[in-house]
Amino acid sequence: MNAHDITLEELIDFSEGLISLKGRRLLLHDIHAFAHLRKDLVNMVGLDMTRQTMTRFGYFWGHADAAAVKRIVNMDSMTEWLKAGARMNTLHGVAKSIVNKIDINEKTGSFYMEVQFYQSAEADEHLIGLGKTDHPVCWMIAGYLTGYATFCFGQNIFFLENQCIGKGDHICTAVGKDEKSWGEEIKPHLRFFQGEDVKSKIIILSEELKKKNLELLRNRRKISRLERIKKPFYVEVKSKAFMDVIDLANRIAPFDSSVLITGETGVGKEVLARYIHSMSHRNEKSFLAINCGALPETLAESELFGHKAGSFTGAIHDRVGLFEQASKGTIFLDEIGDVTQSIQIKILRVLQEREIMRVGESFSRKVDVRIIAATNKNLEQAIADEEFRDDLYYRLSVIEIHIPPLRQRKEDILPLARYFVKRMSHKLKMPNLKLDPSCLQFLFGYQWPGNVRELENVIERASILSVNGIITPDNLPSQIINTTQLPKHLTDPLHCTLEQAEKEHIINVMNLVDGNKTKASQILGISPTTLWRKLNSIDLTGKELSGKD
Repeated sequence: MNAHDITLEELIDFSEGLISLKGRRLLLHDIHAFAHLRKDLVNMVGLDMTRQTMTRFGYFWGHADAAAVKRIVNMDSMTEWLKAGARMNTLHGVAKSIVNKIDINEKTGSFYMEVQFYQSAEADEHLIGLGKTDHPVCWMIAGYLTGYATFCFGQNIFFLENQCIGKGDHICTAVGKDEKSWGEEIKPHLRFFQGEDVKSKIIILSEELKKKNLELLRNRRKISRLERIKKPFYVEVKSKAFMDVIDLANRIAPFDSSVLITGETGVGKEVLARYIHSMSHRNEKSFLAINCGALPETLAESELFGHKAGSFTGAIHDRVGLFEQASKGTIFLDEIGDVTQSIQIKILRVLQEREIMRVGESFSRKVDVRIIAATNKNLEQAIADEEFRDDLYYRLSVIEIHIPPLRQRKEDILPLARYFVKRMSHKLKMPNLKLDPSCLQFLFGYQWPGNVRELENVIERASILSVNGIITPDNLPSQIINTTQLPKHLTDPLHCTLEQAEKEHIINVMNLVDGNKTKASQILGISPTTLWRKLNSIDLTGKELSGKD
């Protein structure tokens, strides 16, 4: 990033009662009030002490701005970082500062920089409060440039003003050099720059600001998420991976931008699309879903865009396509990677021009519809293979949401299983339907290649096969039972006490949930306090229990 790319709108936040530079509070002040402050300082402590005070004030300010620029933006070079100091001076309204020349050598420590500043507010302040003088008076600006350059360059740099409108010059100019290059000339002025170690304090403050800004950003996201959510997601979400998906869906739902949802078969792409629609301003209008992969090529165009009567054999009546039917609502194009090149071109036209043309017609019709597409294919590879248009991909993926497979978010298996059990209870009219805890080790241990859809089918099958409404492991498919690693039995069932069996069950559950006591207590149907008491009463070895939280 270059210095001239820094803008006031992006850098400084304005709100009633608070002006801030990305977390660092700023303050506007009146030039006349500052003129009287300068006058009072001169009368109370003298000209030299006033100059030192204003120079140190500017020095601290320059240090802080140099740290802020480093923290907020990534400058292309040391030269651009230094130029940004003059740019910041301009944005603050201190003066319109322009860098005329920079000649630096970081290896040798040689530094030379010339700055011109027009309309100096500091010179105006001095003229208002004390009148015209015979010496430069932009002490604060000289201090600012000194502090800024010193922070950037990592060694003492000193700026001295040689022209000033406060003493009748047309413009104000200043030159900055390293101490060695100044030589004897700088010695009479050093006392005005002396003070406590500001840089170390600025670095500490900058790091603290970073932490506070991150915390503030997290809090803002939480608040924003709470403000956006009108209703919870259909299923309780436990995993961070899927919570991030829902958070992104909440953030983009209010906008009409196209969305591309990617992920393996069965992860719930259509469910997420419906959720986005339900959270949008289009939620009272239609949500139409179509599986592009299931459409014969001969019918796809008519199905999506409609046709005119007589346009082909069998077209007896005019037909309204799905894009028109979804007017003011949302259309979901599932398996978008399977559509032909000709259909891709027509969908691209909808995205670009917001219009369609029915088969057999010669005029376009405007449509107002949000498009959400989904695929389990690698579209970037399809583009490389010239099977999918890159321009359509870029139009569809304004926002891209990837749903991770179920095996990567196993925390969601239990709430999903419970959700499907509840659904099957209503669907199959089995009010007492329950999932026995002994099933959980198999559900957690399976890799779920079919993802959420496979889990739903498994729960439906198990519900139908259950006895007395209790789903047990023998109701689960053989591939789940046979591929799941069972916990090793610690005791012989025919020669163990109830206490030993309880110990074995607690150990198995704790190992399956990686020592998470909260999850374990939920599975066991006891309170965390009871589980804690039982664990304390069990004589465990390090090999028996894999981990504790």
